[in-house]
Amino acid sequence: MATSKKLRFGGSPAASAMGELLRDESGAEDDAQEHLIEISKVSPDPDNPRRLMLTDEEFEHLQDPDWVSGKREDDGGDKRVAVLLGLRELADSMPASGVLQAIRVYRYGSGYRIAFGERRYWGARLANLTEIPARVHFQRPTNLRTLQLVENLQREDLDLSGRMRSVLAMMEEIECEGDVSGQLLAKLVGMSDRQARRYLQVAKGPREVLDAVVEDRGIRDLLVAATVAGIEDAEKRAVVLRALAAGKTLKNAQAEAERAVNASAGKARGRPATKVTLGTTANVVVVRTVMERVLGDEGIPNLDWNDYGAVSKAWKDFLRKLEESL
Repeated sequence: MATSKKLRFGGSPAASAMGELLRDESGAEDDAQEHLIEISKVSPDPDNPRRLMLTDEEFEHLQDPDWVSGKREDDGGDKRVAVLLGLRELADSMPASGVLQAIRVYRYGSGYRIAFGERRYWGARLANLTEIPARVHFQRPTNLRTLQLVENLQREDLDLSGRMRSVLAMMEEIECEGDVSGQLLAKLVGMSDRQARRYLQVAKGPREVLDAVVEDRGIRDLLVAATVAGIEDAEKRAVVLRALAAGKTLKNAQAEAERAVNASAGKARGRPATKVTLGTTANVVVVRTVMERVLGDEGIPNLDWNDYGAVSKAWKDFLRKLEESL
């Protein structure tokens, strides 16, 4: 039996959190009024952590039946292509069913900016609709990033990279209220305490692990991300990150890291030293001074001190006799 979104993402807690945030906006249940607004006056939020915004080239591709048909036959496993094809499917359903749920926008200059519902917006544009139902706020909602996080975490097509960006944006938005705890994050978005703690472990952990998650470099599972963030040895952590980026499993990456660290430690130890190296010098005055202080003026050998070969031989004889005398 498939798990519903309500059960998977907490449903009621998330809905309650969103309701509380909207009530905080103006003291009323919801200050937004629903209208049909011109799509041409609506723009996506460029800072939405979900990063769905289409480029002009992508928009043109989705209007090209040949491109769409070709990608449907073979998308090569590209996640971005899968997202685009999903938008095309949504757009294709709209001439018959319309936009089933209003998007949320807030007034921005002479137009509107999307708070959430960007996917429906792009679907409507691809379907060549001129108007879209929207609940309009008079100003940017307080804690907008938290609202977007609530919505984003309930999107099944959103990968770990997008979810992590949403969590980071929410943390930045409410940092003035104090440090974000796992309990607070769980309450706001309706996830389990354990899941919330894992997000925070990654968000507050080593920077290179967080970057690998956000940039989608081989870490696509939250438990894997939290496990890597918990590796204290920086050298071992770096090897694991490289192995994961190369497509290896966490188990294999950890084994590779163990081998690399052990090999490095063995190489560093090497064979025990059996002698002391006295070093070299091109300054014969140093050699003569040492010999003078040990042998005295009359003990210095009579030689050409400009002859490096002769000086080197005399120095070796000096060290040998010194060692024999001890």
